[in-house]
Amino acid sequence: MGLDAELQDVRDVMRVRELFPEAVYTHRRSDFRGVDLPVDTAALAGLLPMNLAAEEDLRGDVLSRAVEVLRPAVWGQLAWMGLSWPAVPELNLGPEYARSGVQACFNTDANLEPVAGHTVYVHVYRGDEDRARHLARMIGKDVVGPPEHGW
Repeated sequence: MGLDAELQDVRDVMRVRELFPEAVYTHRRSDFRGVDLPVDTAALAGLLPMNLAAEEDLRGDVLSRAVEVLRPAVWGQLAWMGLSWPAVPELNLGPEYARSGVQACFNTDANLEPVAGHTVYVHVYRGDEDRARHLARMIGKDVVGPPEHGW
């Protein structure tokens, strides 16, 4: 799972650093691991706003830690990559291993452009949109909007 977010408050950065100490924190073109960020609040304030980029295995409490990051973030996204889609015989779709993923964006679109609200993107091959519609129907939802080019 990948987690990206923008943080604008020193207290938030300090709390998030405790949750994801090995993540990469970026200010302009400077990258820091969380454990290497300054502990002095004035020095840390000079590095704001700051973007967080973390990659974690889906073990333990990683999702609850991610929610703690997304709550104060200006924008954020969670991306589950390396998934595989099962076959959907009723739609004549075989299993898919190469281009599969789910991306949940909060106050941003898939290209990190600001938007209000959130969107869940289902990544499938172009022309394989039936798979995305099938997944949406499984949770009582439907696809909103046209297909877009994604990752």
